[in-house]
Amino acid sequence: MEQLVSIELFGQPYTFKASGEVSEAQEVADYLTEQVEKAQSVAESPSKLDTVILAALNIANDYFRMKRSHADLSRSIDRRCQDLIEHIDSNL
Repeated sequence: MEQLVSIELFGQPYTFKASGEVSEAQEVADYLTEQVEKAQSVAESPSKLDTVILAALNIANDYFRMKRSHADLSRSIDRRCQDLIEHIDSNL
């Protein structure tokens, strides 16, 4: 069931539909708000566009870092599984 989630950016309210869990959508909205506020605090003379672009770059950086971490973890699990299979096969 779709529900509405609201955030405020630059003093302007924004509302969107959450198609999944509202708590997850609210977590995403809170993360976005946090990133925009963080970008706004470090920008020298932040325009709204500059702030949003900086926040988007930070979010993209977090995403790619986690994507690489997930890929590394997946490779490690695959390698460990293969080692275990080889160990089991050699002891049969």
